Amino acid sequence: MKWGISGYRRVGRGIVCGLAAFSLWCGTSEAARATRLIDYLSVEANEGDSSGGHAAIRFGDETFHFQHETPGILRVRRFASAAFDHTYAMLGNRTIRESRIAVSEDTYDLLRDAFMRRFLIQDAQLEYREALRRDVSLFELLLRQASARPGETKEISLPLKGLGYFLPDTPPKAEAAIMANGGSHRHTVTSPALLSLRSRIQSAHGEQFLAQRLARARATLREMELRAAEPSAIAISPESYPSFATPASVRYEDALHGLYALEVLQAAPPLRPGTFRTSDAAAFGLEPPDALALKAFAEQLEGDLVDLVTSSRADWGLPFIVGLARLAAIEASLTSGRFVFLDILPEDRMPPRVDAALRPYLPAMARERQEVFLRRRGVLSAHGTMREADYALLERAGNLLLEVVSATVSGRALRKDSAPPFPSREARLTVPVPGNPDVAYLTRELAAARKAEHDYTEALDRLYSYDLVRRNCVTEIFAVINRAIAEQAADPAAIGQESEQRLGGFIDASRGLTFIPSVSAREVATSYGVVATRELPSYRTLQLTEMSRRESPFAVFLRESNTLTSTIYRPGPNDSKFLFFTNDTPLLRPLFGAFNLLVGVGESLAGIATMPAAGTDRLYAGAKGVLFSLPELVFVNLRKGSTAYVEQREAPSDAETAPRAQRSPRPEESRQAGGLW
Repeated sequence: MKWGISGYRRVGRGIVCGLAAFSLWCGTSEAARATRLIDYLSVEANEGDSSGGHAAIRFGDETFHFQHETPGILRVRRFASAAFDHTYAMLGNRTIRESRIAVSEDTYDLLRDAFMRRFLIQDAQLEYREALRRDVSLFELLLRQASARPGETKEISLPLKGLGYFLPDTPPKAEAAIMANGGSHRHTVTSPALLSLRSRIQSAHGEQFLAQRLARARATLREMELRAAEPSAIAISPESYPSFATPASVRYEDALHGLYALEVLQAAPPLRPGTFRTSDAAAFGLEPPDALALKAFAEQLEGDLVDLVTSSRADWGLPFIVGLARLAAIEASLTSGRFVFLDILPEDRMPPRVDAALRPYLPAMARERQEVFLRRRGVLSAHGTMREADYALLERAGNLLLEVVSATVSGRALRKDSAPPFPSREARLTVPVPGNPDVAYLTRELAAARKAEHDYTEALDRLYSYDLVRRNCVTEIFAVINRAIAEQAADPAAIGQESEQRLGGFIDASRGLTFIPSVSAREVATSYGVVATRELPSYRTLQLTEMSRRESPFAVFLRESNTLTSTIYRPGPNDSKFLFFTNDTPLLRPLFGAFNLLVGVGESLAGIATMPAAGTDRLYAGAKGVLFSLPELVFVNLRKGSTAYVEQREAPSDAETAPRAQRSPRPEESRQAGGLW
């Protein structure tokens, strides 16, 4: 009888959901227009990160998911939905199953805001942790400087963002003297754009403004008292934005950025060679509408900088420096008749060579990136003006295009795209030291800084620690959902009833096997108000389906079943060595798995033999091959092979974009534990 009642409930829910879906899709009622859709995504397993499968939740163009990051933190990430699908279904070769849940406008906003709040809060907390770590490094430097013996250097140097566009690392004494004197000894070459801005600032704020502002900036640094932070670990919560006092390293860096911003403005140096990029290609030639738009933006940017230089905010210096650099780049564009952009990609001191697996696809990547760049240019030409956000998107698109062209010519590996992109070229400079703290004081503050960083890191580890069963990508999604719904319930104990009203059911992922992504998808289908499901096929599945329409399915199977003769397999940098694909051959899986196991063992033995000359990468790849072959012996498939490059037809939005090609990880990255899910 109990089963019958449950069955009637599910039939009833199915009827209700079907009616909701019909009215939603047909748009025949006011209720339909008020209905929104939330998508729960279940991603198939594959080797690498999330090797047991993955889960995510989607709100239109935004997709949120939780990733296991070293050293054991489960971190929420926000992706553009198109970029997420491309990363997992195409590059990762994983099928994505989507369950569409019909909810009210209010519930949609409630849950989307809950995930966004979690994303922003956790980002701020992790940023604060990094600031506490920089505190430790700063006090160590200061203590070393204060403890220096006669004849030893008593200077300290720090990497400062943005200043690399104008200053070299550890400038020689002549250059240091120029900057220390506030630019009183002028460079033989100056930037007309910076000179024009300096004149405009003096006209707006007085001839003595810069000298007075510089004097205050130097006095601020001299009189600054650096104290270690005292964060309260008890105050850390996934629901509370951190509100601690500004760490010593942040205050010090802000003061340094303010000082150097004024000194760069006073000296008006040109951009350093190698910190900006352009091309002779036709795509970078300026047309009259482009030039007019750039001139208008430069005028707007100059006005913003005139206002910013008077800001009372402590952190005004870095955006001012970036504004100076962009102003100089725009000047170079207008002078040369070609787009010139700051180099915003991370600087590689010793760049590796491009991946052999990726090299054949560089021309296709260049065509794709050129399409995006021209699309961004088209927006500029169409409107005749731009916002700072528009210029930043154009700057990024130009950098990505120039990067792949450079890799094609030089063979240098592609640098990793930064997210969000921000011009931050560093310069390591010898910097003035605040006050004259003694060794005893610095010893106490260093000990306090170490304790603050240790306590805060431990608190974050407790709050966000990854656990395969109790806290993973699935359990955290439902924890955020249930917490948000509980806050709206009249009685927190009645969360199940509130969840029934809003989502059609209640799911507690801490019970049973719901923590497994594939199981959680079935739970969503039977518990929530799912109105539709769809499957986004993996890259290999799409290609095999298309081939089977044109050719004999048996011939396709024989050719594409193995990595030696396959025409569609483009091995990604994280793939282990294997011979047969086993995801679409369940009956032959143990036999194919045995061959894959032998390949893995052979690769491991070859890795041992070549380890003295080639390092441990080959041994590691072979060991992975053995590991992922073992489940295949008992009919379980995890490995599907990834893809080095797949063209992305539509440009993703800029929430957090994914790579269109897989980058070979550095050795320390490739060995990080990604978690099963």
